[in-house]
Amino acid sequence: MLRRHFAQAEITASQARTLSTLAKRGPQRLTDLALVEQVAQPSMSALIARLEIHGLVERRPDPGEPKTRLISITEEGLELWRSIVALRSKLLAAGLMFLSVSERAVLRAALPALEHLVEELQGSE
Repeated sequence: MLRRHFAQAEITASQARTLSTLAKRGPQRLTDLALVEQVAQPSMSALIARLEIHGLVERRPDPGEPKTRLISITEEGLELWRSIVALRSKLLAAGLMFLSVSERAVLRAALPALEHLVEELQGSE
């Protein structure tokens, strides 16, 4: 269902992940964004160019280094990212209804450990 949403928005999963990174981390240099997304710099450059065409990101001078450009998510990009997050949450909530009450309780009990794991993994980046 998410892929269908991406297709309607004319965006790929890689582009959606990049929007997510920009929404969560703020403006990034192209090289840093490529490292975070684990793609080659030329691939990231092409991806950003496509997002720019759709008005989802923009390049701005870095205030600390005027020759360097930072990639920022636009308001339109934020709206799209928020719609993706909302849809993902809706799909997950609907999927949880297929589980029994006891299975949902097990997942609920595991949430603190999973949150801790995510925090640790994010801290190691």
